[in-house]
Parts: sequence; C-alpha cells; structure tokens
Amino acid sequence: MSEKYAPVSSSDSESTLLRSSGEDDTGHARWRRDSVSQRKRRCGTTASAVATRAFAALLALLCVGSFIYMSRELRDISNGIIASTEAARVIDYGDCGEKNSVEEARAKGCVFDPMGWIWTRPECYDAELVEDFMNRTDWSWHTDPKLTEESKVPMDVIYRGDHPKLFTSKKYHFVHCTYMWKKMHKALVNHKPIDSYLTDFVHTHHCEMVLLNDFLHEDVQCTAEMVCPTWVRATWTSCSTM
Repeated sequence: MSEKYAPVSSSDSESTLLRSSGEDDTGHARWRRDSVSQRKRRCGTTASAVATRAFAALLALLCVGSFIYMSRELRDISNGIIASTEAARVIDYGDCGEKNSVEEARAKGCVFDPMGWIWTRPECYDAELVEDFMNRTDWSWHTDPKLTEESKVPMDVIYRGDHPKLFTSKKYHFVHCTYMWKKMHKALVNHKPIDSYLTDFVHTHHCEMVLLNDFLHEDVQCTAEMVCPTWVRATWTSCSTM
C-alpha cells in the first residue's frame, strides 16, 4: 500500500490531538496575558491622566490665590503711599493780610492771639492753650509805659486785638516764649497747622536772648517802684501745615 494512503494508527491520532490541544491552550494563555497587560497599561494611562489634571487644577488654584493675594498687597501698598503723600502735602490756610491792618485781618476771618500777640488764622489758633496761659497770672496791658491804672486797657479789648501796640510787664516775654514753644510742640505732635511766627527763626532767637540774658537792657526802663515795662507789637501771620 502506498505511503500516501497509509492508514492512521490510533497512537498517531492521539498524539496529533494532544499536540493540537497543547497548542490551543498555549495560545489562549498568551491571549489572556496580553489582555491583562493591555488593561494594566490602560489603567496606568488613566491614573496618570487624572493625576496630571489634578496637579494642573491645584497649580491653577495656587496661581489664582497668589494673584489675589498680591493684588491686595499691592493695593494696600498703593493706599499707604497715597496716604503718606497726602500727609506730606503742605496745606495753606491763608494769611491775615499784608498791610498790618486790624480791619483787613478781621475781614479775612482772622483772630487775635493775646499770648502770641499775633493775628492768626482760626486753624492756627489754640483757644485752650491761650486760656491756660492767660490764667497764669493777672495780666494787664497799658497805653502808658509806666503801666498806670488809668492807662489800663479792658481785657475784652485785648482779646479783640484793637491795639496793635501796647505796654505790659516784663515777665510777659518769658511767659510768651514758653507759650509759643508749647504751641509749636502741640501742633507738631497733633499734626496741626502752624503760624508763620512760630516758624520765624528771628522770633526763636528773640526768645533765646530773653531767657539767656534776662532781657537786662530793659532794666533801664524800670521805675523807682521797679515797674519794668515792655513794649509789644502785633504781628500778622499766615497759617499752614509743615
């Protein structure tokens, strides 16, 4: 019998089936492994994408928060600069006239300060301090250098400033200088405007001479009763912040 048509033995058939079955089992296992690997890769890719999106969202929130914070800080800094600029700006409240005229000073709305012996703007007038120093002693102003009782000017007239030039006792100089320095100190501490008499260095030098030299040159004017007058002259001032 030709080998071409040789019969298949039972042993050959079983061997063939076993090989076929083994090949099928191996392919199925390989397919399963490939499927699992693909699922793992897909899961890994998905997790990575979620993490990336979460990180991007967190970064965006941080950027927005930082922007809001910096905007507020810059706004506060800007407001502080504006406030400092406003505080540093000099404000001029005007003057009491250039003609040394009582009428002009009143027309400009100025008031008379008897302790400074000046016409000043209301913004530079410290009523409380004026009353404090006016009550320190029994003041009197006179038209006569001998300070006679007949020449005494009523106190309400003094407050009105009707007489730019008068005579008073020598001690007025000492009290006046102390008053002026206290007035300046209060204005600086409380950020209030100051009159031009306070900022005049000539007046500061005058008070220096009064306190250091006791104004000895005026002693020649003292009477036998040791009445030592001094002459006061009004000053017309302007008023502004420093």
